[in-house]
Amino acid sequence: ADTDYHTRDLFEHIREGDFPSWTLHVQVMPYKDAPGYRFNPFDLTKVWPHGDYPLIPVGRMTLDRNPTDNHAEIEQAAFAPANMVPGIGPSPDRMLLARLFSYPDAQRYRIGANYQQLPVNAPVVDVHSYSKDGQMAYRKKSDPVYAPNSKGGPAADTERFGTPPSWQTDGAITRSAYVDHAEDDNWTQPGTLVRDVMDDAARDRLVDNVVDHLLNEVTEPVLKRAFEYWSNIDKTTGERIERGVRAKAGEKDFKAAEQSNPARQSMQGKA
Repeated sequence: ADTDYHTRDLFEHIREGDFPSWTLHVQVMPYKDAPGYRFNPFDLTKVWPHGDYPLIPVGRMTLDRNPTDNHAEIEQAAFAPANMVPGIGPSPDRMLLARLFSYPDAQRYRIGANYQQLPVNAPVVDVHSYSKDGQMAYRKKSDPVYAPNSKGGPAADTERFGTPPSWQTDGAITRSAYVDHAEDDNWTQPGTLVRDVMDDAARDRLVDNVVDHLLNEVTEPVLKRAFEYWSNIDKTTGERIERGVRAKAGEKDFKAAEQSNPARQSMQGKA
């Protein structure tokens, strides 16, 4: 298998002037809708129906050049969901909240304390703040390190720009996000994906892929749970997967076997 195919394909297309691009859309849910919406809007395994919250085009991103120094521009790049522009704040999604601090922590360990000042990570416009000493501080400052101050230093203009976006600090919306909503289940949206979004060819590929990954001596208790889960998603798909696995009993998918690891084998043995 050519594991570098997609990277090389992208590089070659950019080099030839065939620039790839992606259109960015957002969905906006009014704050008051979130606590009582029919499913948990902060569940990252769900999508918001476009009929309820239409896609709003924001812009288009185009990759128009290749990196000239892989280490400086790729290896040292540090992306983190905590890097937000004014006007955008975090949601109560627990996965997001964990990543807000775990990504920067990992990058400080991987790249160094001053990783945000590397050219690939630094903003285009210099940052001037009241931070003094400590990590990432190398500019000499004689100004006061507090705001507001009597020296004419800048201060936040909350009357003009408002306060930074956030959700209720009393925790009500956080708690309501993780209780059962009227339609909060694990099967409806995957079923819609299989039945209404995928075409026949995509469903065939899905069944073939799942069947192949349920070979290689997967134990019967695990098989039964897998068949049950897929039948909960879509009865026809679940039945096709079970028939496919039973028909290939004793066979091995060598591609999946090559990707196996001791942890997976250990879990299969304990199941």
